[in-house]
Amino acid sequence: MSVQRLRPSLLSLSLLIPSALALTLTPWSTAQAAPVFDDALANLGNQACGGGGCWTNYLRVADFDADDDLDIVFVNYAGFFNMGSEQPLVMMVNNGAGAFVDHSDTIVGGHWGRLRQVAVGDVDGDGYPDIVAPNGWGGENVLFMNNGDGTFLDEGADRLPPDASVFAGGVRLGDVDDDGDLDIFIGDGYAQGMGHPTPGALWLNDGAGMFEDASDGLPTDKQGVDPDDVDFVDVDRDFDLDIVINMHAGKSSLWLNDGAGGFTDATDQLADMPMMGYHYNMSPCDVDGDGDLDLWIDNMGPGYTEQLMINDGSGGFTDETEARVSGNPTSDDNGVLCVDLDDDGDLDGVVLALNFGAATPERALINDGDGNFTYEPDMFPSVEDPTLWGEFGDLNGDGKLDLVTGQGEGNPELNRVYFGNAELPADTRAPSFPAIETFESVDPGEPLWLHFAIVDSAITDEGPRLDDVSVEVEHDGAPVDQVAGWFMGGDLFRAQLPAAEAGVMVTYRVCAADLAGNSGCSDDSSYTVNDDEPGTTSETDTTDSDTTDTADPSETSNTATETSAGPATDAGTGDSSVPGDDDDDADSEGDTDTDSGEESGGESVGGCGCQSGGSAPTGLLALAGLGLLGLRRRRS
Repeated sequence: MSVQRLRPSLLSLSLLIPSALALTLTPWSTAQAAPVFDDALANLGNQACGGGGCWTNYLRVADFDADDDLDIVFVNYAGFFNMGSEQPLVMMVNNGAGAFVDHSDTIVGGHWGRLRQVAVGDVDGDGYPDIVAPNGWGGENVLFMNNGDGTFLDEGADRLPPDASVFAGGVRLGDVDDDGDLDIFIGDGYAQGMGHPTPGALWLNDGAGMFEDASDGLPTDKQGVDPDDVDFVDVDRDFDLDIVINMHAGKSSLWLNDGAGGFTDATDQLADMPMMGYHYNMSPCDVDGDGDLDLWIDNMGPGYTEQLMINDGSGGFTDETEARVSGNPTSDDNGVLCVDLDDDGDLDGVVLALNFGAATPERALINDGDGNFTYEPDMFPSVEDPTLWGEFGDLNGDGKLDLVTGQGEGNPELNRVYFGNAELPADTRAPSFPAIETFESVDPGEPLWLHFAIVDSAITDEGPRLDDVSVEVEHDGAPVDQVAGWFMGGDLFRAQLPAAEAGVMVTYRVCAADLAGNSGCSDDSSYTVNDDEPGTTSETDTTDSDTTDTADPSETSNTATETSAGPATDAGTGDSSVPGDDDDDADSEGDTDTDSGEESGGESVGGCGCQSGGSAPTGLLALAGLGLLGLRRRRS
């Protein structure tokens, strides 16, 4: 398989934007006075740890009970550099209007544990999101399987590798071996220092939600210590899931995937990360609209500001913080979220402020569309609390993004919800398609696996939060099928194109719909099935993908000769995963197994911002789901 990297010109994209929309693509004025988010603390109430005192290291926003609104799981654990005490895993159920009630006792049996992160996704292909909860201090690992009614049962003892002991600082679900199911990757060795033998553990899924330890052979070298976050990031756009392991101190690790779940260490491709800095959340997103994924890292810039690494398209990263980020206050922080705050088609940054040193609320860095960021003050209420994590999502169904934050390590330790108010634009951008696989040579009579990337208005840890993903297929110009797309991890999806006879021209387009009522399709890609010699090869799509933003039908078609970046329309639940096949031989060369074309559930999430025009989908397939005061963990 050959892969060609595509880097669309921002200038060429801007020339295709109607002049009537030009004003919407400029950042907010620095004169922005009133906050665009309102503090809605009352909608969450007090923390579960006696009303306060939980250390909410992590959280996820997802529809756990399949009622078409977004619920919240708060992941709590009081220990940072020692065993620490167990704290509750808290499940907050949404009433549909953004008010939440703690139903942890009925949903997860009132579970308490030493958990730093969880991963959410459909591991057994039954259409419902499950919860992977590896232990943070070498104890029992938990796998909550969804019963289909919004309650979960721990089946970790039966499904996870026996005697697998991890010090889990981070965990994600993703299809690392491209076989159509979600595998588990864990950042292993948190608070264990350089002496821990490995920074990661890999558990492979057999397709039915049974996992086998496949950690042998993973890279063991590391330049930093104490993994506290992990992400699947296709850094070189070869349509497989590479891994970034964020280290608490020192340089993070980058592992490149060979396409079959084998990894090699490419840490030297990351920009320098001084050992003196402490960082908690490496966020991948395309900030400059060139189709590849760049990296935000908290606290690694000058004076504990945020570091911005720019991708060269092949997974090589350069620190361009000083050239691209201006006005960001010096503050001890805990992460950056990628989100299109101003609905202008590019991804802004929201910094999660811990509030040690210079006390600031959460703060916004507004993107000018070229990947240059300016601090915009006063966009969040003047609430100074010790934020450890956050995630965006529309919690009250008004089409605007809201923010959930988790607190710990100081006062007040109360988790919060911020609702987008009248000053915040609604989401009118359809999902975009920054990379779509194309094929040079395809054999007759064989189905073909197609891989593609999708982003939407907010990046989350389980991919783009979508309602529908499908691929429309034509043979010699006649519609033949509409196949479901299946979430792989990061921003990647795959779908199986049906077999065609020799000489037939196959045309396909990717379509997606998000939760805000925006949908669209990519430009067409095509190949002609071989008449003679067998042999299938593929590359990245060289045609810019088009989408239609149904909230703005005046958009024109983007016909630039590069990969796409455009938005979409829908209103739905947010689960866009389809269970895949369990054939270990499945790949983009044309596997005959068709299980991954079935509909299913599973959590999916994400974001990008570049917009292009095009035609709306003709009928998307619905995809049913996819406190210890005074302790300073940073200066210890």
